Amino acid sequence: MNVLHRYPTLADVAHVRQGHAFRGAIPAVADGPVRVIQLKNLTTPATLSPEHLLRTRLSSRHSPRFVEHDDIVLANRGTRPFAHLLIRPPAQTLCSPHLYIIQVTDPELLLPAFLAWQLNHVDVQRQLRRQSAGSRQHSVRKCAVEQLRLRIPSRSTQQRIISVTQALQSTRETFNALMQARDAEITALAERMLQERAA
Repeated sequence: MNVLHRYPTLADVAHVRQGHAFRGAIPAVADGPVRVIQLKNLTTPATLSPEHLLRTRLSSRHSPRFVEHDDIVLANRGTRPFAHLLIRPPAQTLCSPHLYIIQVTDPELLLPAFLAWQLNHVDVQRQLRRQSAGSRQHSVRKCAVEQLRLRIPSRSTQQRIISVTQALQSTRETFNALMQARDAEITALAERMLQERAA
């Protein structure tokens, strides 16, 4: 692979494929053995929650390509094509056709977590928006994703960026939890005040 130049393309360092080709609407099966990651599950770059994934059962006899740990899922439609790093996804999990699955070919050179971070970086998001096609609904072609230009620093720098990003995400989650708890307290207080006034 040609990964020695300064700004390799995504195709130089990863494989890109489209999600599973379901025929028509995906039937929901409460106890289905297969989970499906859909476009609606990618509204933010946060970690996907398995309990929010649709469950189904496949009728095809062909063995599908399930996603794996450290795969990256990228939306190919919408104005914000967020990338999500999959951390130990449930067994037998697929992606809908509106998603790309990206697998790093050399994790020693490029950490999957760093690639996911870079795909969400403003510069790469700008590239994706420029390449999007379609007047009604923005869509990104596979070839455009493969030709994205990346910046790959040393492995130690990648790890530092991942660490500070994870720390920021943890802080954000803690802050959001505190805000939700505070909102609940204020709502309960207001309700008590209304009841006291009514009495």
